[in-house]
Amino acid sequence: MKKKRYILLILLFAALFTSLSAQYVNVVCAGDTGVVYRVAGTEGSTFKWSVEGGTIVSDWGDSIKVNWGEVAGEYELRVQEFSIHDCPAVPVTATVLVSAPDIDLGADREICEGDFIEIDPVGTFYSYLWQNGSTNNTLVSSTEGYKKVKVTDEYGCEWSDSIYLAVHPLPYVELGRDTSLCGTESLILDGGSDGMTYNWSTGESFREITVYQGYQLISLEVIDENNCSSSDSILINVCDVEDQFKEMPTAFTPNGDGKNDVWRIPELEPFPMAVVEIYDRWGNLLFRSEPGYSNPWDGIANDGRTMPMDSYYFVIDFGEQNLDPLAGTVTLIR
Repeated sequence: MKKKRYILLILLFAALFTSLSAQYVNVVCAGDTGVVYRVAGTEGSTFKWSVEGGTIVSDWGDSIKVNWGEVAGEYELRVQEFSIHDCPAVPVTATVLVSAPDIDLGADREICEGDFIEIDPVGTFYSYLWQNGSTNNTLVSSTEGYKKVKVTDEYGCEWSDSIYLAVHPLPYVELGRDTSLCGTESLILDGGSDGMTYNWSTGESFREITVYQGYQLISLEVIDENNCSSSDSILINVCDVEDQFKEMPTAFTPNGDGKNDVWRIPELEPFPMAVVEIYDRWGNLLFRSEPGYSNPWDGIANDGRTMPMDSYYFVIDFGEQNLDPLAGTVTLIR
């Protein structure tokens, strides 16, 4: 009857780590290739090897070369010696740690122009290297493009991951310059075509709103399909009569040629209750219009007299309590 011989095998490894935990014979990085393992056995013996988590690419009997896989974990390395008489020794096993930093930046991200994000890899790593050269453990960015980090663990093993950061432009909104409105004047404010949601300070939610006279500060927030927002505001001042009528006509020529025969005041259109009075240089009332000034003065007094060429005083009562009358002169030219 053959007796089994038990031979003590000593595993010798290349590239040992000086800070290895005693539970591992060595540590490799995921994807490492060409790692050599060797045993010291009896002359003439043969050896049978098995490796979990890796592939034996060369087998020289008392030594092998292993390419390790990409999956991190603890794997068993096993070798059994057979003597020259084919007597098996007790198998020798050892644990190899295949290390790979578990880094995952997550899904691609998106922000709005002017915003920024902080990318914070989950986990603790020995070192960090971002695509812009930063070695901080987080990356703050506001620019579009790929964001990549390479990390190393305590064993010097490297792993990397990347995400794409999309930066969406802000919706365009322009309400125009500050202005004033008088009488029945109105102004349509347009929030632009970029929005999905329109939040007006007036409480309205349409793209366009109409505003009327009276002091008011109107603001708008526009939110687009990417949830990006822009805002603008416009100040509607109280009616400034002098500014409103600064370009009103100051002369007319009632000579029957069909041109400028009456004193038209286009600026009065928003004032349906306005009354225009014309006086001579001695303060006598010559003409008083109906409310709205629908029939402009043609140089004829209310009593039927045709007035001569001269400068005449006018007073315009706007028919609104918050507006003072406007006074001035108009020249009648014949």
